[in-house]
Amino acid sequence: MTAEIDLSRPVQTLSRIVPDEWTDYNGHMNEARYLEAFSNATDRFMEIVGADADYIASGNSYFTAETHIRHLDEARAGATISVETLLLSGAGKRMHVFGMMHHQDGRLLATCEQMLIHVSLETRRACPPGPHVAERLALIEKLHARLPRPEGIGRAVGQSRA
Repeated sequence: MTAEIDLSRPVQTLSRIVPDEWTDYNGHMNEARYLEAFSNATDRFMEIVGADADYIASGNSYFTAETHIRHLDEARAGATISVETLLLSGAGKRMHVFGMMHHQDGRLLATCEQMLIHVSLETRRACPPGPHVAERLALIEKLHARLPRPEGIGRAVGQSRA
């Protein structure tokens, strides 16, 4: 039996140990692995909203259109990392998410902002999601709209913090 997910807060979408092969010559997690971890977290979020394997097999999915990762601290092999996903917007054909990766000691390691577009896998064109996905996204968006917005949302590369 799966534990009920608390949708009133950012949803934990990943928890894993950093394997040795994820580290680089600097002794910390390689930037490509941050993207892999965030991608896995987004896939889990898609499952939570109903865009799961059956949904994809039926001919619909989400494609990532844009990704922005901020590397804030380092993780070494053996560390446990987790990602929480905040839904910024889920209306229409777009799903806008913000992931926050934390170290087991609570440090914020990285953030990842992604824009995904719902598509028909037959036409490879944007289309509205199925009703059950749209309803689930609307519920989560309403709940997450009540939460404080973490620093970094909407940031561009090199943008001033002021």
